[in-house]
Amino acid sequence: MKTKTLLVFLAGALFAMTACSGEAAPPPPTVTVTPTSTTSQPDTKTVAWLDGMCGAIFGYVKASNDHASKQGSGVEVTRPWLSENLGVRAELAGKVVDGLNALPVSPIPGGDTAKKSLVDSYTTARDAAAEGKRKLDASKSQTALDAGLKALEAAQKPLTETTDPFAAVKMDTPEMLAAMAAAKKCVPTP
Repeated sequence: MKTKTLLVFLAGALFAMTACSGEAAPPPPTVTVTPTSTTSQPDTKTVAWLDGMCGAIFGYVKASNDHASKQGSGVEVTRPWLSENLGVRAELAGKVVDGLNALPVSPIPGGDTAKKSLVDSYTTARDAAAEGKRKLDASKSQTALDAGLKALEAAQKPLTETTDPFAAVKMDTPEMLAAMAAAKKCVPTP
């Protein structure tokens, strides 16, 4: 029996990042995966589906962190800065929604429930950011600026609220452990 160490970066797990502070997300948790059989190959449909889920989520997390790191700390929140950030957040969340919606029906029991939960969360974030930007750009009032800040907060909820995107999926079977280990996009690169 061979033991593999698999870094599973559970999307948004305990993220404390905010766009205003420019703080980076905490390092991913380490999970040790021990397949019970080294001779069985993981199901290719399951691996592809997991790669699609992880790719969409981790792509968002990476892009969001990259964007925040370019901001630096102590950024002054101005109307142009807020408008730009709302646009970026809407675009990033929209990419996740598109990526998740492009996935086929899950070959994993509970997978479609996990996907729907994430699609709902990122759709809400995308729509909040887009609407916040639209209102901010249409008005010069302080009320619009305050609403834009609330929209930015709502747009970042997937980072702060998603603790385990695979909570609805039974991950402790040998088949699932092997599939997760083979899903390269579920192992974030440093």
